[in-house]
Amino acid sequence: MQLNQLYPYIILWVLLLAAFFYFIIRPKRVAVAQHKEFLAGLKRGDKIVTAGGLHGDIVGLQEDTVTLHIAPGVDITLDRRAVRRRQRGSSA
Repeated sequence: MQLNQLYPYIILWVLLLAAFFYFIIRPKRVAVAQHKEFLAGLKRGDKIVTAGGLHGDIVGLQEDTVTLHIAPGVDITLDRRAVRRRQRGSSA
C-alpha cells in the first residue's frame, strides 16, 4: 500500500479522535469544572442533596468537609465531594 492510499484512513482516524474528544471527553471536563465551582460556592444555610440522597441544611463548612443538619438534633459531617446539588426550589 502506498502512502497516497493511506491518507484517507489517517484523516478518518484523526476525525474520529477529534469527534470522540468533542462529544465524550470535553463535556465531562465541563461538568467536572461546574461541579467544582458549585462546591466552592457552598455557604452556610444552603439546602442541599448528597450523593446518598440525604437532604439537609449546611450548618458548617470546612475545607474538605460539610456539616449537614438533617433532623432536629442530628448533624452529620460529610466529605464536601458528597454534595451533589441544591434542593429544588431553594435559592441559588
